[in-house]
Amino acid sequence: MRLLAWNIRAGGGVRIEAITAALVRHDAEILVLSEYRAGLAGARLRAALASRGYHWMSRTEPPAGANGVLIAARRRLRELGPVSSDVPEPWRMLGVAVGRLRVTGIYMPNLRAKVPYWEALIASLATQVGDPALAVGDFNTCRAWLDESGAIDVTAHFLDRVEAAGFRDVWRHRFPERREFSWFSHRGNGFRIDHAFFSASLAKRAGTIRYSHTERELGLSDHSPLLIDLRRSSGGGAAAG
Repeated sequence: MRLLAWNIRAGGGVRIEAITAALVRHDAEILVLSEYRAGLAGARLRAALASRGYHWMSRTEPPAGANGVLIAARRRLRELGPVSSDVPEPWRMLGVAVGRLRVTGIYMPNLRAKVPYWEALIASLATQVGDPALAVGDFNTCRAWLDESGAIDVTAHFLDRVEAAGFRDVWRHRFPERREFSWFSHRGNGFRIDHAFFSASLAKRAGTIRYSHTERELGLSDHSPLLIDLRRSSGGGAAAG
């Protein structure tokens, strides 16, 4: 089973059809799209996805003009709602269940505004350690001198805290020294801020995990999609049940 996470930039706008075509080419079963916007853009995106077989989608909508998360799937999903109602913009972190798999889609704010979101997410993930669970999306957080060329992110320590809570950044564990950026600023500075954190049981089933940079290079977004393949469990059932 394949899962794709992608920040589509400002709701997609006139790029929605090209974005949808790119999503279809990757043939993922579950999509986690950040910088999703409601209103006309959201309706167009939902209709385009539904026409391509993504009939189940999260229903939580951000307010007009705000960015949030949309989770869409080709199989039935059960909406779990926002991770926390105590953060300023709850629509930035949403949970769903697809079979036994729990997916939390993330779009964190910038700078120190991330702190309450990280705290709420870690508290939530601590209750999911024993489940096949995944937190994935745009965390706007990166490790100094590795996921960025400098050390400007003052919240980088949360990457260690989420691992201490029992969730592993499988990509970084596989490529401990690799520098590969998923987003570039208008100044041309690169950062790896799009991540996937796996519970221990799900990490055992992680197959290929990679970034696709073609979409960013073509200008469909300023972020690269993150692609995750999940193998079947040792018991022979599908990874998502």
